[in-house]
Order: sequence, then C-alpha cells, then structure tokens
Amino acid sequence: FRRGAPISRLLKTFREAITVARRLSIKYLWIDSFCIIQDSTKDWARKSLQMHQVYANSACTISVTASEGPDEGLFRKAP
Repeated sequence: FRRGAPISRLLKTFREAITVARRLSIKYLWIDSFCIIQDSTKDWARKSLQMHQVYANSACTISVTASEGPDEGLFRKAP
C-alpha cells in the first residue's frame, strides 16, 4: 500500500488485508476495487482481461467469502 496513505480511513476488510500482507512480508497488494475504476465498464472490461495474470503471479490470494460487507473484516470469531 502506498506510503503515507491513511490506512485508518479504509474499511476494516482492507485494513486487515494490508496487515496480513505486511506480516507475510508481501510488498504489493492488489485490491480490485482500488485497481479497477468501479463505475467504468470500459476500465472493468480492460482490467478484467489482466486478472488472470494478477492471480497467476500472486504469492498469496486473500478471498473474503463469508462477509456480508466490506467493513466486517477478514476474520470471524469462532462460535
């Protein structure tokens, strides 16, 4: 994540993804909602063609599958 950017202003899920990446010594983090202009079908069409390269060359893929929203975070407490 860019140096000097106020991480505290990001949603919880993004903050936790940054924390995980840092703890794993991963230098770069690709978050689609930051890297693809969300209201641009043109940008989405162009960047979606590159997604296979992003994922194929990744050291680690973090996927939030049980969250109902971007501010719930990556982790849930055990029942």
